[in-house]
Amino acid sequence: MADASVIVAQVIFGLIRGILLGCVFALIALGLNLVWGIAKVVNIAHGELVMLGAYGAYFLNLFLGFNPLLTAPIDAALGLAAGLGFYFAILHRELRGKEAITLQSEMVTLVATFGLSLAISNLANIAFTGNFVGIPFDAGSIEIGFLQIPLAGIYVAVLSVVIISLTHVLLNRTYLGNAIRAYSQDIPAAKLMGINPTAVAAIGTGLAFAVTMAGGAFLTTLFPTGINPYMGALYAPISYVIVVLGGPGRMWGSLVGGLTLGIVIDVGQIFLGVEIAYAVAFLLLIPVLLLRPEGILR
Repeated sequence: MADASVIVAQVIFGLIRGILLGCVFALIALGLNLVWGIAKVVNIAHGELVMLGAYGAYFLNLFLGFNPLLTAPIDAALGLAAGLGFYFAILHRELRGKEAITLQSEMVTLVATFGLSLAISNLANIAFTGNFVGIPFDAGSIEIGFLQIPLAGIYVAVLSVVIISLTHVLLNRTYLGNAIRAYSQDIPAAKLMGINPTAVAAIGTGLAFAVTMAGGAFLTTLFPTGINPYMGALYAPISYVIVVLGGPGRMWGSLVGGLTLGIVIDVGQIFLGVEIAYAVAFLLLIPVLLLRPEGILR
């Protein structure tokens, strides 16, 4: 009975931690979902943006004493600027004047972002070295029965859901959001309605980068010693799985996919170990692609 009660307690704690982690996973995947859904760009460098967001939080904490919750808006502003620069430096040359995003354009942007991914990860390894670093941030905990739930995890989970909600409102209730959705669906029709496709695509890319880097800052509260130059190699596949699970272009789909993956990973590692739990989470792609290739919510 004692062993059974311990396992039950571990499962409940794993479930709660999986929900908290899944909300942050969803925010990170939202950035990929945006750039994929708007500009039809499969951003291979997505994981490196998560890494840069985490390092941004680390250095802001190291030199200015900011906690990860305060660094997220700064990371988002840096990500917005980086996204605009990335669009005009790399994407605009290929996408300008196109009335539809062709397979050729998708392949060109895929190769370009792959090169960017390699460049960022190797430069980060040179600049930051391969040592793991972290942010010593403890916001306390809340006790519910025999459980102690870290408040930092609750804060970032709630903020992640708020950001996803605001993004949903932006895309569905504002002129800019309608312009972004129109561009993603039919570029010629969007032009006829007076929408500037270059401005819309640039803003959408900047917004995607901003959300991703903010998510990288939030991750530092859940994994306080996991910041390293190659962390993007883990979070990029996680984001792709989440987008496929929830359906490309669907904001709430990112949350559903993120929660699914977070729970599977955290509960699964209790019985299977960390490596196998991650493998099982990634294997979720197979039945989804076979049975509902358009995503769980569609």
